[in-house]
Amino acid sequence: MTTTTTTAPLDIEGIAKALEGKVRGQAVAVTIFRDQIHPAYERSERVDACAILRIARDENRAVHMDSTNHDCSHGSFLTGFDDGNELIASGRLLPVFIPAYTDHAGLAVNSGKFRLPTGVVKGLGAAPLTAVPEGAPIEWIVVVCEPVWASQIAAARAVEDGVQPNAAAGSSFCTDAFVTPFFDENVVLTTGDFGGRMNNKLRPTEMFVIVPARWANNLVSILSATPDVKGLYEATRTEESGYWERKQQREQKAADREKAFQEGKASGADAAAAKAGLKLSMDWDEDAIGMIAKAPRFVRKFAVGNVEDFAEQNGYERITLEVVQEQMAQAGVSGMGGGDGSTGRRGLFGLFGSRRRGKAQESGPQD
Repeated sequence: MTTTTTTAPLDIEGIAKALEGKVRGQAVAVTIFRDQIHPAYERSERVDACAILRIARDENRAVHMDSTNHDCSHGSFLTGFDDGNELIASGRLLPVFIPAYTDHAGLAVNSGKFRLPTGVVKGLGAAPLTAVPEGAPIEWIVVVCEPVWASQIAAARAVEDGVQPNAAAGSSFCTDAFVTPFFDENVVLTTGDFGGRMNNKLRPTEMFVIVPARWANNLVSILSATPDVKGLYEATRTEESGYWERKQQREQKAADREKAFQEGKASGADAAAAKAGLKLSMDWDEDAIGMIAKAPRFVRKFAVGNVEDFAEQNGYERITLEVVQEQMAQAGVSGMGGGDGSTGRRGLFGLFGSRRRGKAQESGPQD
């Protein structure tokens, strides 16, 4: 256990395990050095302030940024290392170079709650969550992930007290990552600005979630507990919903296939499905079943039902690996896999929903 700034014990191991495969690389713990910089945090190379998050994430290093080694005068101003030059301090930086900003807006996102007061901190520290130097307090955690996981991670506070996360757009990522959570102990959900995304090498489908230590332990229950997906879905269907008729038809087809399997008349895919605890109502290829089998058990039946709905809606008589991948893409899961971009458990959560080409289509879990 590591002590947080709220003195609550932080379950580092549990949080890291819950995030595994759902975020890019590893979670990064941020520490604010108010008086002196912890000696175990090495001085980073000269980079933009927000780039220390990438260094900690990708290079597995505990590093710090201070007033002497930053490479972005705007980030240095926003994090309170200096008073900035006239262009930056006046708020004219954005209106001059991004015409969409008015002078008023440029000043607004460059002052007040968007900027740390000059001199309030000595340095900013970033370290892999599982390798935070002893004695360094964890203020908040930053992760990079796709929206399918961001929607769950960003609920770290909401599941406890109902308060929704802050959403950020139009401000600097330095503000999102180091200023907003300093003033407000709430989760931040942000795409990051161009510089923040570039410095942290985000893919087009990824975004940031910033979780204060106060709420971070909730990630264990959010991401590790097994929700009753089918029960939740069925509890929200009306009596008139077409889901019930589709369910009945699918159950009958699945029962016929199961009988054939018991009589030795089924295909290899049926054997693979039985091994994975799945019931099929259509013909599948074995490698397509293999992809579904990579998903957590509570997702598999739901996924089969949605893929079969998608196949029927689009005229596919047999479900191949390509059909499963197409359904995932239509459902908006472009990453198609884990933190390394490979197909796996992560992408399969996209099978929660099915979509007809060009038109949303209600679908549901399979028994």
